[in-house]
Amino acid sequence: MPLPEGFSEWENLQDLVRLDHNKAVLSYFKNQEDNDISTPKARLKHTCLIKDEDTATMTLMRMWLFEVTCGHAQALQRPVYGVPVYDAQTDRTFKPQIKLYFLEAYDHETHGDGLPQLEGEITFRLMTESSETISRSDAERLARNIKNIFATPPLVWSKGHFKATYTDENRGYNLRLLVSSKAEAESTIRSVLEIQEHPFDRDFFQFIENDRTYSLSPGTHRVYGRTVKKPIKRRRADVKFRYAQLLIWGQPNPVNLVSVGGTRLRSVIERVG
Repeated sequence: MPLPEGFSEWENLQDLVRLDHNKAVLSYFKNQEDNDISTPKARLKHTCLIKDEDTATMTLMRMWLFEVTCGHAQALQRPVYGVPVYDAQTDRTFKPQIKLYFLEAYDHETHGDGLPQLEGEITFRLMTESSETISRSDAERLARNIKNIFATPPLVWSKGHFKATYTDENRGYNLRLLVSSKAEAESTIRSVLEIQEHPFDRDFFQFIENDRTYSLSPGTHRVYGRTVKKPIKRRRADVKFRYAQLLIWGQPNPVNLVSVGGTRLRSVIERVG
């Protein structure tokens, strides 16, 4: 069948793109009013929607704003929920897991030459729950607790070259932290335990001191035909809490519990800033 007279390839393409894209935008911003720019989220919704009169460049910019800047594309990624080998045959296997993520603030003087921002991650398991028993109300309760303890204001974890551990496997803790001091280790661990109102037990705590020095300029080495800087081991820096997730075995995507300061996560239970 021949194409109809006056058929426009651009109009046809834009119409199909607009219908599918705008459907996703409306679903993503379902709680925001139409044609409203009075709040940041409402303004984002209006700006992400493709309009009939848009040029090709504007269409691409709106798609980029929605998929990349707003973070919708993250929903297309299916993270792998892995269980460490050493956990494979223990009672902790497949128990729901909480992940707390921290990130060093960007500073041009420190990171301008390519040094990556220092990251931090603390995980523990919920031993009183399983993938079958844990519910949305449980996730909301955890999100409120984490928000109060870690996000208002964002908790700062001072990382350093000392190692601290806290092992209470009956309650789901097998923490391994790099810290700047013993006091910092205990303070950070107490904050983690507070999420479930667990007491700090000094019998489970170990602080490992050392007098080693770690160079801030470890030199370079060749990787895949290029000369690159060696990573700095146990670099000392403050990392600030950014988000918390609940990982449930059998569910491909994590439940986003808490997000701070514009972190690109979707469907967050408690968002701060």
